Amino acid sequence: MKMRIVIVMLALAGMVRAEAADAKASFDAAKYAEAIPPLEQRAATEPPSAETYYDLALACEKAGETVKAALNYQRALLLDPTLTPARNQLAKLAAAHQIPLRPRDWTDDVTAVVNPEALVVLGSTLAWAGAFGLLFASQAKRRRGMWNTLAALTFAAGVGSLVVGGLTDARLVSARPALVTAKDGAEVLTAPANNSEVVMSLPAGSPVGVLSPRGAWAYVSLAGGAKGWVQSEELTPIVPGEKF
Repeated sequence: MKMRIVIVMLALAGMVRAEAADAKASFDAAKYAEAIPPLEQRAATEPPSAETYYDLALACEKAGETVKAALNYQRALLLDPTLTPARNQLAKLAAAHQIPLRPRDWTDDVTAVVNPEALVVLGSTLAWAGAFGLLFASQAKRRRGMWNTLAALTFAAGVGSLVVGGLTDARLVSARPALVTAKDGAEVLTAPANNSEVVMSLPAGSPVGVLSPRGAWAYVSLAGGAKGWVQSEELTPIVPGEKF
């Protein structure tokens, strides 16, 4: 039984290497459309990788699949917000094809420097160290004031890092990030019905935050604070593997 498992794992590893080689060969030969399927297969079967989605986005952009390129650049940045080449390529693509991007805010400034996951790990470590430090300080007979101050500062820094990490990680926010991927864009309506009033029309590639998916419809938030209903089939989640 163990031997069979080993054989299957080796076979799968060989398939992954072959797909990667096919994608690289197609990309190097400027056959960008042919590079997309093996890269999509790689993204679907391997653990989520910012580099894989970045390569896929490049291939899609070169093949003229603009919206799919924007989606995969954003997926790469979701997994690694410090991936500067993906951020730069997305900005160029958006400018060239009038694709609206989410307005930049303080969270972008933070994630451009440090990954939210690193902030969460650091915050957890500091918070636990501070908590143990406070416990130790309560038992110390000498320099209790100094130990209390140091432990309290460490604990506060840890909690602060945890909060910032949570607020800047798009996978943890209440509005789940998505992109309008319908070719003709999407209409935002006041109610989940086709005959309801149109709030605004969104071009393909527009970012939205899904607040409440309801079957064929999704209640979304838009840049500027507006909200409305969009047909779910016109949206694609930015978080890889997520479904509405």
